Amino acid sequence: MRTKASTPFLLRQLIWFLLAAIVLFFTLTTRNFLSIGNFINILFNASVLGVLVIGQSFTLLTGNFDLSIESTLGLCGLLGIWFITHAGPPLYGSGWMVAPTVSIIVILFIGLGIGVINGVLITKMKVNNFVVTLAMLITIRGLTLLVNNGQTAYSVSQSYNWIGLGKLGPIPIPIVVFLLLFAFAYVVTTYTPFGRELFAIGANRNASYASGVKPETRIIQVYMISGLLAALAGWMLSARLTNAMSSMGQGSVFEVFAAAVIGGISLKGGQGSMIGALGGVLLLTTIGAGLNLMNVSVYWIQAIRGFIILIAMLIEAQKVRYSRALADPGEQKNR
Repeated sequence: MRTKASTPFLLRQLIWFLLAAIVLFFTLTTRNFLSIGNFINILFNASVLGVLVIGQSFTLLTGNFDLSIESTLGLCGLLGIWFITHAGPPLYGSGWMVAPTVSIIVILFIGLGIGVINGVLITKMKVNNFVVTLAMLITIRGLTLLVNNGQTAYSVSQSYNWIGLGKLGPIPIPIVVFLLLFAFAYVVTTYTPFGRELFAIGANRNASYASGVKPETRIIQVYMISGLLAALAGWMLSARLTNAMSSMGQGSVFEVFAAAVIGGISLKGGQGSMIGALGGVLLLTTIGAGLNLMNVSVYWIQAIRGFIILIAMLIEAQKVRYSRALADPGEQKNR
């Protein structure tokens, strides 16, 4: 009985046990892993991924997902620099020389607009969310290539680059943004009616509608949040790199899913927490930092990341299996 009672707790806190084990492993096998500089580096590298995971977590809680975030990141990151930069070599911008503040506002609204389109197609037009967001991923990536003919745009604007390279005392600005957004998202999803409605929609959409929730409205809103945060992540990444390639962010959606799922956000919706998602982000970036300190080949790191994604899916499957067993032990026994 104690084992059954403790199983849900262990499943919810699994991410922190995994993170502690990984930290212990790298502490014993590498030098300077426990240094303050390394921890700041881990958080710095986690910032863009973390912002994407927050947006994805909002959609996952409702039982949906957004594959288009990586292309939204790439397009908005490129446009943010392209609008403010001289045309032609060596910067390869538009030549429009838009004020950085205006450029940033425009790309954030573009992210919101992409979210609205995704949400409306899924809720009002009843198109499958996989089809919609996959088509949007491909379409936006194509637009990103068209904007600058595949050229890399470079930013020399301090006003634009501050969110990627600036510091608040000894702490890089991306870390501050990343942690504040997670804190805000945690409060919203845990303590507000909006957050409780997202869980209700993910758990049982029809029942939530019967209780007065408007699922379609909330789903459009979470896609808007996802698009907005993807655009913000694009600004952060392009500002950190001081350039934007047409392929920027490519493949990142898989790491986003892995971080969210390992952190306890259910792919079926209605389960999980932002604290767990934060743990998933920290786990992935800690593993990457540790492997780099061990001088592991970048090809091995890529393979290991793929393996981690597989592990995330296995963890999700086991959580669903145990949840069903605890909810209906008689049915599980008959099976």
